[in-house]
Amino acid sequence: MSNSSHTTSPVEAGETRRSFIRKTATLAAAASVANILKTPVYGQAQSPSANVTGANNRLVLGLVGCGKQGNTHIKLIQPAAAVNNVKIGAVCDLYQKHLDAAKTSVGLSDADAYRDHRKLLERKDIDAIIIATVDNWHAPASIDGLEAGKHVYCEKPMTRYVAEGWAVLDTVKRTGKVYQCGSQYTADPVVHKSAEWIKEGKLGPLVWAQSSYCRNNKNNSEWTFPVDPDATPENLDWNRWLGQATKIPWDPERYFSWHKYYDYNSGIIGNLLSHRFYALMLATGDPQYPRRVCCTGTRKVSTDREITDTTHVVVEFPNGLTFVIVGSTVNQIGLPDIIRGRMATLYLSGSQNEMQLTPEKIFADEIDAETFKDPTPFGKIERLQKNFYDCIRNGGTPYCNAELSDRANTVLCLAEMSERLGMTLFFDPATRTIKSGDGRVMPPMTYDTVVPAPPVG
Repeated sequence: MSNSSHTTSPVEAGETRRSFIRKTATLAAAASVANILKTPVYGQAQSPSANVTGANNRLVLGLVGCGKQGNTHIKLIQPAAAVNNVKIGAVCDLYQKHLDAAKTSVGLSDADAYRDHRKLLERKDIDAIIIATVDNWHAPASIDGLEAGKHVYCEKPMTRYVAEGWAVLDTVKRTGKVYQCGSQYTADPVVHKSAEWIKEGKLGPLVWAQSSYCRNNKNNSEWTFPVDPDATPENLDWNRWLGQATKIPWDPERYFSWHKYYDYNSGIIGNLLSHRFYALMLATGDPQYPRRVCCTGTRKVSTDREITDTTHVVVEFPNGLTFVIVGSTVNQIGLPDIIRGRMATLYLSGSQNEMQLTPEKIFADEIDAETFKDPTPFGKIERLQKNFYDCIRNGGTPYCNAELSDRANTVLCLAEMSERLGMTLFFDPATRTIKSGDGRVMPPMTYDTVVPAPPVG
């Protein structure tokens, strides 16, 4: 072979194999990094809101739900209202005491306080609503808000049941409004840097990942809250609060400690695991619907409840990634956040915007160890709120948009269904069909599903 037909390789020219691979990956990433996590959501990567005529116009917010989490939003929104050019223009709650307190805190008139969110949505000056209700009202309030032409920020989890999540997603697509789910860790820089590195191929094909949300309660009674003696059926619309859940007589224990009961939430799965799981799905760079979900749960330590006190979830995705997620309210030692790939592993801090990339030994000549650190405070709701405002004004994809939220919500809802029915479930996102291991089509759990609580002891 003549010299003219021989092509000199980069390695032959003096370039190391590692630098060549790094350069190739960098060039490939440059073409795609601008589109990282820009899912094709109808109304998510959109033009500015028709309700906001200019980027400098003030956004008027309506708060639906003025209990503990609703008050958290008030305390975060009010001090930064001028900087973010927003204001709370109306509040809504079914408990008159909560409503009066929120009205006073914000400085509103009686005309701006509502016991029915549908009346609040009739206000033409309201641009967006923030939903901080009991979980069984997340879907109805979200859909009502979107249908009324409002942008929606809804606390996690996205919905109580899986089909409700699909309905919210479909409504977001049809209305073109901005939707943000309130999983604040999706706003952390470390999550987006992780997605970037994975998109660049620094980990190779993803293999498996782990996460957890574990804590302990000295009284062995997580989510037991004191009953306010002022609450009565006369000043609290109990039947409306129940929504689609089973209608029962007034029960203040269930109202104030609703996290302990399946009628209103999924316990650890929806209240704790959703904190970390939405963000870690985003961190993988390619959030997918699950292929297979299996979940176990036990209620052997905290028995004053229906929900489990310890939960383990295993999720398989179509791309081969498997997630292991653990939650407990009776032991605080959990699993660190780790994403494993064929070529390297990411160790993410659970309390700071930091992570370490460590190559597999056999790929140490191709992949450099790297560290990422960002001084931004970790897990701040304010960052997620501001992202919501920015997307309304300027367009763009919210950090915890409807597509991401529905994927995560589907996983968590199927996890509850798996645990309570005692079976492994398979999911087809194209048809939204759930099947058992032997191929039987399983109807999604709903408010009408009756599943006995697991035995104690």
